Amino acid sequence: MSIPDNTLKIQTLGHFEISLSGKTVATEWPDETTKLLFCSLLSPLDLHFSWDRICRALLGVPATRTSRRLLEESFIRPLNAFLNSELGFTPLVSGPENIRLDQQCMRVDAREFYSAALEGLRLVSRGDPTAAQAKFSTAAALYAGTYLPGMTGKIITNTRNELDTLYRTTIIDAMPLTRNSGG
Repeated sequence: MSIPDNTLKIQTLGHFEISLSGKTVATEWPDETTKLLFCSLLSPLDLHFSWDRICRALLGVPATRTSRRLLEESFIRPLNAFLNSELGFTPLVSGPENIRLDQQCMRVDAREFYSAALEGLRLVSRGDPTAAQAKFSTAAALYAGTYLPGMTGKIITNTRNELDTLYRTTIIDAMPLTRNSGG
């Protein structure tokens, strides 16, 4: 797959790095919570996050007008300002019900791994071990290590555990079976 040079590339497996046009960017974050919010939104397990989930994850309280305003003022605005200064744009999209990152302008290794691994499992269940083997090989090549190592947070920890389980299920357990099936 050819990826345009101006695509935001985000490495989350094995280590965390953001690059744009081949240059590493966003190396110095304003604070850990701003970085935590951004990294939480990278999770391939969800396409978007409800305001309630983000408020509970970052503030430890349910979403109310007050907690959303605090989240907006303390985290969302600073994250938008930081991303705009580092990238020249912000991929953050927020609406009345949820918040997400615009996936059209970025390539995230964890999303690609997740997609390839799930597609491989789907192909195994459909009886196509050769195609499954190709997807598992792609997933194995993408999995450079644990998801966002060293980072904490409920969403990140949950994602890390799920991706580690998916890796064991697909690459360790299922991939050798596709080889033995003539794939």
